[in-house]
Amino acid sequence: MMTNQVALLVFLLLPAALYAKVQTLVLDDVLSAAEKSFPALLATEQRRMVTEGDYISAQGAFDTVVKSQNRWSVIGLYENQNYDVSVEQPTPYWGTTFFGGWRRGTGDYPIYDGKNITATDGELRAGVNVPLWRNREIDRRRAGLKQAELAQLIAGHDVDQALLDIRRQAAYRYWDWVLAGQRLLIAEHLLKIAEERNSGILERVAAGDIPQFEALDNQRAIIERQERRVAAQRMLEQSAIQLSLYWRDEKGEPQMPTTEQLPKDFPKEPVVDADYHKAWVHAQTQRPELKRLDVQAKQTETELELQKNQQAPAVDLSVVGSVDNGKGKSGLNRDELYVGLNFDFPLQQRAAKGKAQAAAANLQRLKWETNLAENRIAADIKDALSRLAASRQRLSLIKEQQKTAEELENGERERFDLGASNILFVNMRELATGDAAIMAIEASSNLFKAHADYLAALGTHTVVK
Repeated sequence: MMTNQVALLVFLLLPAALYAKVQTLVLDDVLSAAEKSFPALLATEQRRMVTEGDYISAQGAFDTVVKSQNRWSVIGLYENQNYDVSVEQPTPYWGTTFFGGWRRGTGDYPIYDGKNITATDGELRAGVNVPLWRNREIDRRRAGLKQAELAQLIAGHDVDQALLDIRRQAAYRYWDWVLAGQRLLIAEHLLKIAEERNSGILERVAAGDIPQFEALDNQRAIIERQERRVAAQRMLEQSAIQLSLYWRDEKGEPQMPTTEQLPKDFPKEPVVDADYHKAWVHAQTQRPELKRLDVQAKQTETELELQKNQQAPAVDLSVVGSVDNGKGKSGLNRDELYVGLNFDFPLQQRAAKGKAQAAAANLQRLKWETNLAENRIAADIKDALSRLAASRQRLSLIKEQQKTAEELENGERERFDLGASNILFVNMRELATGDAAIMAIEASSNLFKAHADYLAALGTHTVVK
């Protein structure tokens, strides 16, 4: 009595988790884990971080620049001191640059350097430089910033592409694992049948109802089916190892799925709209490679626009004003205002023309690559729809074949019980049924893999529930 009470107490104190049902591993779980921790995807994410850094660097072209120049004449006919601090601020507005500064010159200067002399508190100056032709609509700073911004979009599309590829691969590995689990169940079922009838066969042999070699043949069948089970077990372990690369724990480490987590069967067939035109229109807006090529074309167009602009003459308007503070030696007011017009025009223009030609060629190359990508996407959609249709037809035919094989197996087993057949034929019928069952689960696996291909062809992340 005391023993029973102790056992009951231990049972009640055991953690409830030990009795919790092991949760079935579904495809969504694998995909979610892969999206969070798969190394290849994380590496692609880092490339996006690189482009963010490049964008910040491109913004640096508009950073405020402070310069300081100081000069002291310590030996010579004229001893003087010069201090000069300037600030320059480029802007994205028509290439305009603002600048200003302060300088102070003291000491003795020759007559021809008289402009270096300032009042006691130095000279304040401010000005602006405005491009009137070249660098007005676009310049290297603005082009670099725009291209860096577009590079961020390209990196985002690369992440989307990696995500699509990983989801597709993870789905393949998941359905391989489910297939291997179903294959093991079939192998164990066939072995169980042969083992369960062994005692009955031995009794019939002892009674002289059937010859001894029937028992020997059944032993051979048991050994053969044991070998099949070992092969199926190995296939399940291999597929679990491959699946663990995508199904990762909270730390991002691969985790092995257990046999208890296998689903009992394949889910219902996925519903797919077989309209090719709708699928093609959807893929045009979703496939990352098309988006990436489009953005790359915009980058190249920006470069082409820049190089065409660089072939124009550089005509810059500059306005500079300065004010002296304090008292000067001469006592004169030296406030000044300058208006300048600067001109720069390389005659051959080979640098800009060559770069423009290269940009135009790259733009045409991207158009051809886009055309090829569209052809491949169209082919992907057609192939995925064809594979889905063929997989469904094949699965339907195999199920009919499986049903017929089961009827023949049951009939052959009845004939054996009546003494009208032998173990050889019974074993052949059972194996035929088992092979038909394996073909059925392989067809189911191929159907869901075809669905994964279809989703990848569309460029969508929708998953099978």
